[in-house]
Amino acid sequence: MSRRTSLFFLTAICMLIAGGAFLVTDMGGKTAASSYQEAQQYIKTGDLRAARVALMNAVKEDPKFGQALLAQARVCLDLFDAPAAQDALERAQLAGVNKDQTAHLLGHAYWLQGEWDAAERLLKSPSIPQANRPYALRILGRVQMDRGDLAAAQGSFDEAIRLSPNDSQIWTDVARLRFVQGDQRGAIDAVEYAFKRDPRNVRALEFRGRLMRTQFGVVAALPWFERGLQINPNDIPLLEEYALTLGDAGRYRDMLAQTRALLALDPNNAKAYYAQAVLAARAGNYALASRILAKTGSTLGDMPAAILLGAICELELGNFNRAVDQLQILLGRQPRNRQVRTLLALAMYRAGDPLGSLDIIREIASRPDADTYSLKLTALAFVASNQPERATNPIDDAAIAAIRTSLPLPEPETLDSAARAARQDPDNAQTILPYIRLLAAQGDIETALNEALRLQAGNGGVADAHIIVGDLEMARANLPAAIVAFQKARQISFTEPVMLRLVDALSMTGREDEARETLAAFLAYNPTNLSALRLAGYRNLDARNWDQAIILLERVRGRLGNNDAILLANLARAYSGARHHAKAVHFAEIAYHIAPANAMVTHIYGQALLQQGRRPKAAKELLQKAVILMPENTQVAAAFRRAQAAYRMSAKRQ
Repeated sequence: MSRRTSLFFLTAICMLIAGGAFLVTDMGGKTAASSYQEAQQYIKTGDLRAARVALMNAVKEDPKFGQALLAQARVCLDLFDAPAAQDALERAQLAGVNKDQTAHLLGHAYWLQGEWDAAERLLKSPSIPQANRPYALRILGRVQMDRGDLAAAQGSFDEAIRLSPNDSQIWTDVARLRFVQGDQRGAIDAVEYAFKRDPRNVRALEFRGRLMRTQFGVVAALPWFERGLQINPNDIPLLEEYALTLGDAGRYRDMLAQTRALLALDPNNAKAYYAQAVLAARAGNYALASRILAKTGSTLGDMPAAILLGAICELELGNFNRAVDQLQILLGRQPRNRQVRTLLALAMYRAGDPLGSLDIIREIASRPDADTYSLKLTALAFVASNQPERATNPIDDAAIAAIRTSLPLPEPETLDSAARAARQDPDNAQTILPYIRLLAAQGDIETALNEALRLQAGNGGVADAHIIVGDLEMARANLPAAIVAFQKARQISFTEPVMLRLVDALSMTGREDEARETLAAFLAYNPTNLSALRLAGYRNLDARNWDQAIILLERVRGRLGNNDAILLANLARAYSGARHHAKAVHFAEIAYHIAPANAMVTHIYGQALLQQGRRPKAAKELLQKAVILMPENTQVAAAFRRAQAAYRMSAKRQ
């Protein structure tokens, strides 16, 4: 060994013994300081996972590098890895970092892990340095939101903004609070301000995308998620929202690709498995959907959509009692959810409990806005419970091909208790709306409208405040005022209920061009929405646009299958109009087998056979039956006369 080589090894040994900033590692010869600097560059570019690795290297090279440990904790929190963040903070304290310097971050870690009491104690500590107080107050506000104390959360955010008025993260969380309070316009304003303060704030971009889904529709949300993913391609919440929104937009292959990307980053990601389960269910493979959903374990136990999907899978697989159990849990949490109530009634009916089914579906089927499916289910339950005579009215009502605007279900409280709550908090939309609905339900429309107008005046950013005014004006037959209210709601939150109300009101006043535009705009942003597709199909039927009606109604059938007699009967009408008589007879026959007592279905089946001209006797018999079911309908009577003439002509030819 040469003298020069010996000196080199001696120097290296001395450096290893001394340690410190010049420590050489087996990681490419980097020092703790250089790894830390590398991490800072990764953080600037949004590559938090690479930053985390660089910081782990820095800490490995110097376990007492307090600044690196604090940075590691912050990165872990941004990656929602609270246990790792807590571990880094505890190690930082052992390395000599003052506890007060870690309190805001440790409180954040406790909050993410659901330890709200411990989080609140730390975040309220008076010894937190002034520079860290806005952060601490922001996380305290999130804790208070989770507790349901929205007033306290508002106070925490207000104080945080006073201390740091341009903090983009604080404004993002203010937007979340306003959304929870029902102030959609205020939420949009806050998150847009957050985005202006920091265009690279991926949490602001994610939340703006979520708001866009309710403001305009799923297609409008996609660019916001994509913009966030350009900044941080590996951001888990962004990838989750993007994947689910792609599915809602009907882009199933893209959705699957995103879930695979998610699982590559996070092999146990429950929302990725949930999205794949949704995809399998939409393809009709409920066994696969159930198996995939099982991979989420208990992670999504409180997610209503996941509970609903599980119940639908059980229902489709014939496990009716299991479906009943899951849907009862969900209805307990969401007593005014129409879809859950209808599915529970169906599950009970199929489980052999028609009386229980009737008890559950009554709140929907007894209302003037009852949908066709709930009426049909009511009729089936009456028959199954040995009350066939009571099935007639629901069957007759279900025979009408219409999209009924669904009004909110009754409030689960009395008018007196709602009035007391309204007096105590007269400007809170969440408190006043139940009171107004109960007033309207008891027929006191004028008092309800006065309260609704007062609420609307003070809550211009709350879509429900405008919707309730529109509903009450509709009840008073004041359609122009109702349209104005619904249009205001549309500007804030263009949801399915708003669209249905607005299209209905515009059509009733003869403003068909505006109704068409409203429906087309909604469908452009929500291309897979079944109610909108069905409504557009029916409107094209009425306009005799047969080919367009076929396209729209076939898209609905592709999602629902051959189970809806009214849908299939109207699809038969469209095919008949387009002179595709064989297809018209095919779908009319299926509809008739599903609902042989339905007057409209019987009429359409007879009409399809009559137009095809191959079975005149069957056409005559079906239309005769339709006349018996609808003796005062002149169109049915005229069709029967034509069928009689066609039958006589065929008999002469023979």
